[in-house]
Amino acid sequence: MTTTTDVAQGVINPHELYTLRAFKRRLGISDSTLRAARRAGLKVSYLHKQGFILGSDWIEYVLSSSRSSSVEHTFVTE
Repeated sequence: MTTTTDVAQGVINPHELYTLRAFKRRLGISDSTLRAARRAGLKVSYLHKQGFILGSDWIEYVLSSSRSSSVEHTFVTE
């Protein structure tokens, strides 16, 4: 049985579905940070007015954000 003390802070399992509250608590992020991620493309699903984030959606969002924010350097050799 998993208790709240057994949950690793900052670890998101790709096969788990998190409520918005549990997701923010797990990552230690604020409402504004989550709102910014949603505006930037993080998928949130709703059922009966309750929001959920699938762990694999978060991982894909992080990976795609890091790919799009990395700067490619071009070196010219003469």
